[in-house]
Amino acid sequence: MTVELIFSPKVSTAEFESELNAADEKIYDGTVISQAELAQYCDIVKKVLCEGESKFTEFARDGGCEVSVSFVSNEEIREINAEQRDIDKATDVLSFPFMQLHEGDGDIDEMDLNPDTAAIMLGDIVISVEKAEEQAEEYGHSTEREVAFLVCHGFLHLMGFDHMEKDEEKRMFAKADEILNGLGYTR
Repeated sequence: MTVELIFSPKVSTAEFESELNAADEKIYDGTVISQAELAQYCDIVKKVLCEGESKFTEFARDGGCEVSVSFVSNEEIREINAEQRDIDKATDVLSFPFMQLHEGDGDIDEMDLNPDTAAIMLGDIVISVEKAEEQAEEYGHSTEREVAFLVCHGFLHLMGFDHMEKDEEKRMFAKADEILNGLGYTR
């Protein structure tokens, strides 16, 4: 799994490629996560996406899969949600698939591959760090578990899962539990 991690300036001023400093203080005024949280979120994203990819053998290939994950503020995700979905409110996670998959569909077109790496370009996941923190407190579990859940939820949307109907929701949440429980992110 190839993962591109993007942190908006309102979330963190750290560059992912630079060496992460595990200081517990915020980087600059106005950012919402510390360097230690940044390193932890990067680790969570990689683990969840690699575990998720392993659950879909129809995509097993030399190039693997490619996903972009952005961590943003509530304000930024509200703007994206309004622009893309005409819903003018902050949400926890948004997914933007590059291709239209349906659960269990392994039919890949040449246009779905990164020409440089041969990886299947699944799409983008956008997560509000502030919502993740709020929801972790609301649900009584760690922020790490909430971030893992949101990454997994976004990934499953990229894989063609949905939760608009009760039976779809049941399948999607069962697959999420399978992925998250395998990593120790239990409820």
